[in-house]
Amino acid sequence: MIRFCGAMVSAFFLHWAGTPSLIAGDFSLRYPRPTLDRWVYPFGDFDGQRPVAPTWASFDLRFDTRDGQFLIGWDTADQLATHAPLTRYFIRRVRITVEHTPVPAQASFVYDPTYDSYRTYLTNALALPDTDPGRPVELYGVGFRGGFTTATFMEASPFGHINSSLNPTNVAYGTRNAFAADFGPDGTLEDVSNNVGQATDPFEVRPFAIGQTSAVNPGEEVPDGTRFNFDLDLTQPLVLGYVQRALQEGRLRVMLSALHRARAAVGGIGVGGGVYPNWVTKENLLGNPASLEIDGVLVTDLDTDGDGLPDDWEQAVFGDLTQSGNGDFDGDGVSNADEFRAGTDPKDFASKLRITAADLGPNRQPILSFPFTSNRHYQIESADELGHWQSADGTFRYGASGEAVWTGTMSVSTAVQFYRIIVSID
Repeated sequence: MIRFCGAMVSAFFLHWAGTPSLIAGDFSLRYPRPTLDRWVYPFGDFDGQRPVAPTWASFDLRFDTRDGQFLIGWDTADQLATHAPLTRYFIRRVRITVEHTPVPAQASFVYDPTYDSYRTYLTNALALPDTDPGRPVELYGVGFRGGFTTATFMEASPFGHINSSLNPTNVAYGTRNAFAADFGPDGTLEDVSNNVGQATDPFEVRPFAIGQTSAVNPGEEVPDGTRFNFDLDLTQPLVLGYVQRALQEGRLRVMLSALHRARAAVGGIGVGGGVYPNWVTKENLLGNPASLEIDGVLVTDLDTDGDGLPDDWEQAVFGDLTQSGNGDFDGDGVSNADEFRAGTDPKDFASKLRITAADLGPNRQPILSFPFTSNRHYQIESADELGHWQSADGTFRYGASGEAVWTGTMSVSTAVQFYRIIVSID
């Protein structure tokens, strides 16, 4: 019988020798308007001067299903130091607020604060009924193609590589240079513009946030001036990591998307009109533009009591400097210092780096599951007997819920095999 043993967890940490030029320790960033915003639509304005940005879905097979998207961005380097190690950006809260304003002569959309499966949007054999009224507004990260990045894609940048000659006959899936993006199983951003596309293979996505408002009840029409809050789900390690990378770079970019129909689908071809959200841009003189709030701590190396824990992190987690790196506050067998390095919660007994499940695949390849945290690098080591560790080749898959699954490439050939996880930080 094959028996898997989750041996000790090893970790190492590379110290940050730099000193932030601006804020260190606790920070609260407040931006009442974005640095840039842009309606990302094939036939829309390309200079970022439009006063409203509709988000809608088209089930016309020529277009991305998430047809009208709203790009919003803030440059944060004026308030928070950049280029610190990613894990030193300890983020407590991220809220983005956007205001809806209906266009004249158009009815308002219905408020839905819950996620709807992609199958509830389909009209084919995979379709499921939507059990509540309305459709949610979703917020995602932003991915780029065509050589663009957060630093180079601006309000006047081209929509896509065929931007100069867009017309209804040459628009295709995947042509936009900036797109709503979520994390795929390999932990990298992927385009979700067509996760509901009926001409492609549909798939579920997990938004960074779903718009919430207290101005109306679910199922009611959304009036002019309603403000929607998007609180990013930082329990998703990949979402937290996205924010950390944005702050390290000094540029946070998000994409607002909604699958309210712009057109009714008949046989997959769009006809007729629809009801969808319209969002206030920074060029709108009557409404409130998108705002950003981020609360957190920029952790430096300062350790005034010499206990092996950075003061900023120790204060943020425990509320004082009375703990030590060798201590084990939650009694889970992992020291406070190792929890700091691994990115786990030293006050939660269940939060620790460990192998949570082990199995054999059809070809006797090992399959291990473990909780992962943002912006750490993981390596699996194996041994036939303890003390003789070797790096084990395999592939990692990262789930939005925070569970990683590693599948080894070599079959297990011994009766007992030991495994351990090595975690490192840039």
